Amino acid sequence: RPALAGMLGAVLPIPMAHEVRLARLALFQPDARSGARLAAALGSVHDLVQCGSWEELVDALASDDVEGCLLDADHPSLDEAIPRIERLRERHPDVTLIGFTEREEPLEYYRLGTSGLEGFVSGTDGPLTTRGAVDQALALRRGDIVTRSLEGHVVEPAPDALGWAVAHASSEMTVDELADALGHSLSALREALRARALPTPVAFLLWGRLWAAAARLHRDGRGVEETAFALGYASGTSLARATRRHVGTTPRELAERGPEHVLAAFVAHVGGRPLRQKHGPRAPLTNQANRKARQ
Repeated sequence: RPALAGMLGAVLPIPMAHEVRLARLALFQPDARSGARLAAALGSVHDLVQCGSWEELVDALASDDVEGCLLDADHPSLDEAIPRIERLRERHPDVTLIGFTEREEPLEYYRLGTSGLEGFVSGTDGPLTTRGAVDQALALRRGDIVTRSLEGHVVEPAPDALGWAVAHASSEMTVDELADALGHSLSALREALRARALPTPVAFLLWGRLWAAAARLHRDGRGVEETAFALGYASGTSLARATRRHVGTTPRELAERGPEHVLAAFVAHVGGRPLRQKHGPRAPLTNQANRKARQ
């Protein structure tokens, strides 16, 4: 751990109270009591867009600034909700989908999981459990986006390694956990990375935190000191030192350029093929696509 702390710039243990991060979420829960409970649990840490129907949810997800949604996976029934969820996943691959369900049967959870949901919230979950499930699902989707963005641009196992590091940047991740997630022992992972002229496992954790820092500063509107503390840095100065050294920018510049700038710097660092330009806002659904998504 001393080597990891030195490379990350005086990284401290991650404070649990700072694991949440602001995101714009669509909330579709027709039951008033359940909807009020979910809004109370999430409204203080996320920006919520209330949706009263599947149609309103489709319209909300057409907005480029909605990062995820929490939807009633039992409305109007499980059999009717699953194809709707599948169409949402196909239309919005970068949006986090989280299901609310009262069901407890393992088979039904499996069916919902295969429909494209990243996580679940149940009616018996308290506020902390609800927030934890939502934050974990958001993190996993962000990691998946990074992995898909890097595929074909850098050699394996770099896409999966950095995607995992991004998804777990707000936890006390270790190189042993990274190796286990990639199906290697730590020594085998080090050798595989060395053979492909890729950074060390410790460096992948560093790049994951730098991506998360850029996302918090740019997309979530967090301050430098708050971002540094949330990601385990001793101060904003420590974070600034890491961004200048590895990305070549200050935190203020990262707040303007966003996490895509960190990805581009990572690809250049490992000698990969340059990434495509960032796409603009998602185009509004056409009338035909709107009708299909609402079905």
